[in-house]
Formats: sequence, structure tokens, C-alpha cells
Amino acid sequence: MVETIVPVVHGTRSWIVSIVAFALGALATAAAVGLVLGALLPTGGGRALLAAGCLALAYAAAELGLVRLPSPQLRRQVPQRWRERYPQPLTALLYGGGLGLGFVTYLPVATLLVVCGGVALVAGPLGGAAALSGFGLGRAVVLFVTTRGVKTYECATGRVESLAGWERGGRLRRANGLALVVLGALLLLAAFGGTAQAATKIDLGPNPVANPSLGDGDVIAYDQITGGTVHGKLLANGTTSALPGFHPDVDGTRVVVDTGATFEIIDVATGNVVDTRPLAGSDPALSGNWLVYRRVVSSGRQIVAVNLNTSAVKIIAQGSARVDLGAPDVSWPRVVYARTGDARSAIWIFRLDTGYTRMLRYASRAVYAHAAIDSNLVAFVRQVRADQQFVRVNLLDDSGAVLYTQPAGSGRHLWAGSVHSWRFAFTAYDAASSAIYKP
Repeated sequence: MVETIVPVVHGTRSWIVSIVAFALGALATAAAVGLVLGALLPTGGGRALLAAGCLALAYAAAELGLVRLPSPQLRRQVPQRWRERYPQPLTALLYGGGLGLGFVTYLPVATLLVVCGGVALVAGPLGGAAALSGFGLGRAVVLFVTTRGVKTYECATGRVESLAGWERGGRLRRANGLALVVLGALLLLAAFGGTAQAATKIDLGPNPVANPSLGDGDVIAYDQITGGTVHGKLLANGTTSALPGFHPDVDGTRVVVDTGATFEIIDVATGNVVDTRPLAGSDPALSGNWLVYRRVVSSGRQIVAVNLNTSAVKIIAQGSARVDLGAPDVSWPRVVYARTGDARSAIWIFRLDTGYTRMLRYASRAVYAHAAIDSNLVAFVRQVRADQQFVRVNLLDDSGAVLYTQPAGSGRHLWAGSVHSWRFAFTAYDAASSAIYKP
């Protein structure tokens, strides 16, 4: 293939076009492979990182000749008939698409296998597409470097033989084995150090508490359960006061509560009611001029946003009775909520300023719930197999981290959480009690 896509064959301009076509083909198919692999399993968590690290170390041992492991591949070259049948740019596109798939041709090292396994375990669909796109881009870069400046057929053949020389004697595999050792060690460090298994209980008294909402300083609003009844509470400046409703949400100097018949907005400092909205729904959240909540209608469930200045109403999301729409949270201009149906669970973000909706995370083998947002930070609860995790995502770079894991068999479960200025809180409960913790 290298001898085909060189300047000496069709000229420099055609060579550039062919390199671009090859890169597009390789990027497209590699990204598609990553997208599919990333969607196979629930992503993230200490166990997933541990499995990915062990996979990397196992194949590092194979590369170093210590063990023998399978390396699935077809061990064949791309079809030569393509260059005889099609124009060079189209041939280059087809070559790129074939090589971007990875396993349909010869692979001298096991790196791609390890990356694909890690993508399936850790990355998720978008992360998988990004990771495998790097493989496709790498294919294109190698082709560019090996064909750039070729003046004769002999030069092209010499470069191919020079590349093949790296594989002879095992030098390439040994170098790759050492690289996989480093990768595996980093993944294991992340597995054992990246997931916090301890959390600090916030002292809010002896009664069961839940549904935290963090504010500035020491401000925290929450629900307290006494005698089977839920009461909203507000802790500010070391003083706890009762709220005239439940499921409170703090926004700066205000807090909104559900009274059952209305949503009331209260001044944190004075305790005075500053606004009352007779809206039928539950789980109110407040940010600036916007109030969001969820409600049940004849057609199913809805998440609704209300502009407090104009009383304009936006239906952000809706679903049938078989679709669970989780309690929303808002931090201007974004609203976040969980949506779980028969086949998929996902975290969605809606922008109040543009109306744009996007899926932040989704899985077919995990359940997402209790989403919270503050500026560019999102936190939510994720159930992966039998474990539950409290997870945060930074919207600026799409990075995520598991802040706390509740293992299966503990008898405890995770409930609603909150995020504010890189501070986090969540509810943990069992059959006898519930409390609020910070990871």
C-alpha cells in the first residue's frame, strides 16, 4: 500500500489528496469501532479500571515473551485489486477505512487490543470514539511520514523494508511491552486510588435526613424525616431553621420548597417568602429567573421550566408512563435530569438560552439517577451491576470521576446528591436510617 500512495506514482497534488482521503477513511471507521465498543458495557469505576489495568499487564507479559495470549486479527494485507480498479483517492479512502477497523489486517503488536478492551470497560461511547480516532489518525501519520518526499520506487520499497526491520528481532514488541507495563501500572493506581471509599457524615442531628442542597459557605438545605413526615430544614450561619415545605433547593440568597399546593421561594437571611407559584408538580429547583420541576400529566411525565419574570413555560422533556424522568436541577443556563426507559438510562442537559439538548452519559447496562448541576459540574448516582457510585463530570473537558462507591451487599443505598463550587454531598440510607455525607 505504501508503494501505491507516494508522490512518484501520481504526483505531489494527488499524493496530498490521497493522504487526506486515507486519513478520513481511517478516522471514520476507527471512531465507529470506538463508539460501538464504548457502548457495550457500563463505564468507569474502580473495578473497570482494575480490569483494564490487568489486561494491559497481561499483554505486556505476552509482548515481552513471558506468556502466550491470543491476538485476534486476520493477518492479511488490504486488497491490491482496489488500486487497479479505482482512482487513487478512492483507493486511499478504502485503504484507510479498512486499516481503521484494526483487526481486519496484520497487527505486529497488541496495543490496539488493549486499547479496545480499555475503551469497552472505561471510556463510554464518546470517549471510545475519541480514543480509537487516535488510532486512525496514527495510521494516517505513519503513512504521511513514510511516503513524504519519495522520489523513486526503490525509495518507497526501502522505507517499507526499513519499517519491517523494526519488527525483526523482537525490538518493537519489547518496546511495546514496556509501554504496556507503564499503562497497566497507571490504570491500577487509578483503580486503587481514584475511587474514594470513605465519606464524612455531615452532622445534622439524630433524625434521618436526605435530599441535600448546598449553598455558599456553610449553607445547606435538606429534608428531615420525623414521625414519618418530611420537613424542609435550612442550616445557615450555624443556625437550623424550619422551612414551610420540603425538597428544598438553594440558589444564592434564596431557597425554593414544595409546600404540596405551591412552590414557595424564601429569603435565606430573613426567612420571608418572596414568591409563591401555584404549580402542580414536585422536586422544584431554582437558578436566577428560572424555576424547574417535574409533573405528571395524562400523557405521562414532563420536566417543566418557568421564567419567573414572564411566567413563560417551557416543556424541557416528556415521556410516557414507562419512562422515568428524574428530578431536575438547574444552574443557568443548564438544566440536568436523568431519563430511564426500557432499553437505556441517560443523563441529559438542556440549555435554557438556546433550547439545545444533549446526552451527557448513557448506558444500556447501568442506571443513572439524581442528577445535580452547578456551573460546569454535574453529579449523579450511577448503579453499575450491584454497586452504586456517586459520580461527577466536568463539562469543560468531559472528564469524570467516581467520588464514592457503595458496594453491593452493604445494605446501604445512595440517594439524591448536590454539587456547589466543587463541594459535593449525597444521601446514603439503609432500612433503619438515612444521612447526608460529603465525599
